[in-house]
Amino acid sequence: MPTVLLRLSGPLQAYGVHPAFEAHQDTLPRPTKSAVIGLLCNALGYDLSADTRHLAALHFAVRADRPGHLERDDQTAGNGRFPLDALTASRHPQLAADPHRFTYAAPRETDAHGAASWKPETRKTVMGDQTYLADAAFLAGLTGPRELTDTLHQALARPARLLYLGRRCCPPAHPIAHGTTDHTTDWPDHVPLLPEATTPEPVCWQQTTDPTAPALPEHPPTSYQLRDHRTLAMSSRPTTPPPETETP
Repeated sequence: MPTVLLRLSGPLQAYGVHPAFEAHQDTLPRPTKSAVIGLLCNALGYDLSADTRHLAALHFAVRADRPGHLERDDQTAGNGRFPLDALTASRHPQLAADPHRFTYAAPRETDAHGAASWKPETRKTVMGDQTYLADAAFLAGLTGPRELTDTLHQALARPARLLYLGRRCCPPAHPIAHGTTDHTTDWPDHVPLLPEATTPEPVCWQQTTDPTAPALPEHPPTSYQLRDHRTLAMSSRPTTPPPETETP
């Protein structure tokens, strides 16, 4: 069976396996199968109710031609003032007279009925951080029936929606469509290195049935509404692919 290839290269990428609304948003050192399937769903124009089982059944592998490095972005929200321009303040003096009415903040307490409290004393700064993969380049592959892999390549070449690398603030630096290959699950050893590769022996992670391999909840969910990510076992190994054949 052939393999469709995705070039995942950009200034920043992020592939977490924990809930998206936690104060700390992490990332793995590589793209996950769930993230790649989600990217393909965007390219295909799927909505949230689409059946993605045919995509989840594809064999997944990813090669780190340029591993990159981790960067953390500390973030705060709340506990600031809405700016009042001179004209608005002169027309509405009551706004300037009430310093708590227009304060940036998030509710930090709830009452017995679950409603948020917006009392001034509960408006505190919300702190968090997000971790990104910086200056990295990966080659991901999904192996399966030729008709499906050809369809996926065409969708990546002309995506129905904007594509991004894990988070919406992470645009790709190059076209993601990287063609197809007749190599099956052994493609990491045969597809040439990306132009921006920094090592001749990049590490590859591959989907495996080995029960002793490390597993994370990165298998695509049956639906967006359920978010029932199952564990996926991934093995890792070094590869020795041919050198790149294109000009950066």
